[in-house]
Amino acid sequence: MKKLILILSSLVGMSFAALDIPEHMKAPLKQARKACMGETGVDLKYIEESKNGNLPDVPELRCYILCLMEHHGIIHDDGTVEFAKIYHLFTPSVKESFQQATNECATKHGETRCDTAYLTIKCFFELLPEGAELP
Repeated sequence: MKKLILILSSLVGMSFAALDIPEHMKAPLKQARKACMGETGVDLKYIEESKNGNLPDVPELRCYILCLMEHHGIIHDDGTVEFAKIYHLFTPSVKESFQQATNECATKHGETRCDTAYLTIKCFFELLPEGAELP
């Protein structure tokens, strides 16, 4: 399976290889990362530790994930995550696996919106660990 990058947008996201992301959309993804790192104060080492299914459990990383989801409009005020908005970005080979994981992961809820975002992405990391990493 192609490399998974929960780009929270993109996650929530998948790697650029697994997504059919036009060149003009890649820069905004990088801008969201930079903005969310600044907003949450997350240390880059935690984002880098997210490779291959490892998702560190630190408060700043939880809120970083929420921030990425907010930037891409896939999480609502009540914590509901709407992944259907990004299905069109997936290659056919990845879309089916992602949709199956969505059925289980979109129902995760924590005490705060940061917790909900983290638990949702953690679920994806557990179900689709190969190549999983945060953007």
